[in-house]
Amino acid sequence: MDDDPLDLGEAAAFILGERPGLQEEVVWTVLKELGDPPVRSADGMAVDLITRLHPSIRARDVRMILDEWREYARLAVEDDWD
Repeated sequence: MDDDPLDLGEAAAFILGERPGLQEEVVWTVLKELGDPPVRSADGMAVDLITRLHPSIRARDVRMILDEWREYARLAVEDDWD
């Protein structure tokens, strides 16, 4: 695994491809606010932060974004994925 940061544009495209019902603006808000996908045990804090800063964003949507973002991050470090 290298130390290159995850590309937020690619992450957003992946998330929106997997969850087309999500609004692009919501996905970008979560990605920019957090910067990196949190570990699963920190989901509660991440959801709380996003919903407090952006009350119009539903906790359910944040959780979906976090799950897909972690999946993107997992795939992004695989040698044969592009």
